[in-house]
Amino acid sequence: MPNKGVQRKIGSHSDCGKPGPLRLVTDPEPAGDVGVPAANFVRSFSKWRDEALVKPVFVTNHGRITHAMVGIDQFVQMNTGQNAARAEADPFELAEWVDEAVIICDTDLTVESMNRVAAAACRNSSAQCVGRNLYDCLPQLRGTLLDVHLMRTVQANESTQADIPSPLREGSWLRLQSFPLYGRNVLMFRDITEEVERHRLADVKAALLQAMAVHSGIGYVHVSISGLIEMVDEPFCDLLGLPESRLHGARLVDLVTREKRLIFKSELEEAMAGGEARRIISRFISNRGETEDVVAAIVQLRGAYGAEGAVILFTPVRMDLSAEADD
Repeated sequence: MPNKGVQRKIGSHSDCGKPGPLRLVTDPEPAGDVGVPAANFVRSFSKWRDEALVKPVFVTNHGRITHAMVGIDQFVQMNTGQNAARAEADPFELAEWVDEAVIICDTDLTVESMNRVAAAACRNSSAQCVGRNLYDCLPQLRGTLLDVHLMRTVQANESTQADIPSPLREGSWLRLQSFPLYGRNVLMFRDITEEVERHRLADVKAALLQAMAVHSGIGYVHVSISGLIEMVDEPFCDLLGLPESRLHGARLVDLVTREKRLIFKSELEEAMAGGEARRIISRFISNRGETEDVVAAIVQLRGAYGAEGAVILFTPVRMDLSAEADD
């Protein structure tokens, strides 16, 4: 019986150089699911193509399986199964990994999904809300700005975004997004109370600086943690007779007279190291060759990552004395 493998005739030569008898050498065939060497696969492609219609053919390179050949019907079936599994997966599963509160409702505002952040913000578990109407499980949302933005999404299929007072916690603020997605309505929000407070304080600070500039008798200086001037106002520049460009980057203690310098430096460093706010009387050298006695109030300036220097307010002593005389 002839073998199924590819047969070839090989002639051997004897030691004396005469041709020897011809013999048949059969290429080995892989058994079962053993991989087919790449060279064998190329030589017998038509055979392995037919084999692939019955079962997968694995192609190896140096003994390691690198490819698989399957029939088109099996490939389509396998691909269809993957698509079906993908379709059955929750398309909003990513919401659990988002750091913002996410509530997903259908067109009737029945809650379909609520991530852990939203459950914590609403002080309600996801299991208690999913399957119920949004306003039944969170009645505090009715009549609020959140309700207004959500209705615009539901009725007009419109995306909205706004910073609103939080209906979930008194005195807090939310950054809200409401948008349609895959036939559903999505609410995303996060607490921005600290951010609002920072902006509010920044507005107050700007107003105070403007008021001090109008007053013209209160000097403002902001120094870095190394004691270098980072910001000054016009009254302080007028007090010393120097423009802001000359003062910016200078060491504040270098502007104090020699006899007062050590005390001022010590008070400034103690305040910047976390000590209490303090009020001292010091003496500064003006560009006019004169000295100016001032009352200085020193307060540590703290930022998000710790101490950032100090803020010093100055008023001339003569102004304080005149105010006392008027009283």
